[in-house]
Amino acid sequence: MKLSENFTLEEFTKSETAEKYNETNSPTDQHLKVLKHTCEYCLEKLRSLLNKNFVGTKYKGKLVAKVALKITSGYRSKKVNELLRKEGYNPSETSQHCTGEAADLEAILIFRDGYRAALPYNELYSLIKLWVRLNALSVDQCIKERQGSATWVHVSHSAWGASRDRRQFKIFDGIRYIPD
Repeated sequence: MKLSENFTLEEFTKSETAEKYNETNSPTDQHLKVLKHTCEYCLEKLRSLLNKNFVGTKYKGKLVAKVALKITSGYRSKKVNELLRKEGYNPSETSQHCTGEAADLEAILIFRDGYRAALPYNELYSLIKLWVRLNALSVDQCIKERQGSATWVHVSHSAWGASRDRRQFKIFDGIRYIPD
């Protein structure tokens, strides 16, 4: 099922943790509406900005054809959020992942020769921060997170009316959150 032009429900609800524990990770009808809102008003805009910034330019000597966003963690049922704690992660009990308002992302540069490479997380985080400050993108939070050797960028966007647009930027170093 398509949530927006470039994002599907399947990629937003895929969870290795849910699969491991044979748990469903299906959103309610209300969460489904919120997921669509998150895709339309945050992720599609971010994807568009990335494409405007990189397509037709050279990155590390290669010509960029397009940029895709890969959701590494999207919607989480309350049960899946609890299971993540069991797995040693530290998800918030009030995580916007559980409402469909957040996603952990990776930006994938797709070059004209077909080669693909992930945009470094520091660079993705910095671009989001810049675009929010320029009022080109609205986010509640953008967090560069690290746990062990895993690193990701978390973005959230409130679905209740206009985004709260808290413009909150943080870095999570695996132990604590540090305001940026």
